[in-house]
Amino acid sequence: MRQFFFIIVTTLLSCCQNGKLSQKEDMNSDSSIAISLAEEKWIEIYGQSINEQKPFIAEKKNDSVWIVQGTLPKNRLGGVAYAEVNVKAKKVVKYTHGK
Repeated sequence: MRQFFFIIVTTLLSCCQNGKLSQKEDMNSDSSIAISLAEEKWIEIYGQSINEQKPFIAEKKNDSVWIVQGTLPKNRLGGVAYAEVNVKAKKVVKYTHGK
């Protein structure tokens, strides 16, 4: 009886852990997609100088839209690139650059 209980508990725990890992992997892949699409759009519009704002940061806004922003180096004034990306449609919905 103990062995049966142990097998059931082990199976349930492994299922739960796999579900959590898959969700994290989805978040990372969606984040990467959002950053990649935003970067392509920014380079198309603003040129290669956009690379000075790396690393780009992606935050989930809702189920399908991510907000992607550039970062400024320390001791530097100015704005950063901003984009809203629909990862399900693989499309940049909105983009701008602060001044």
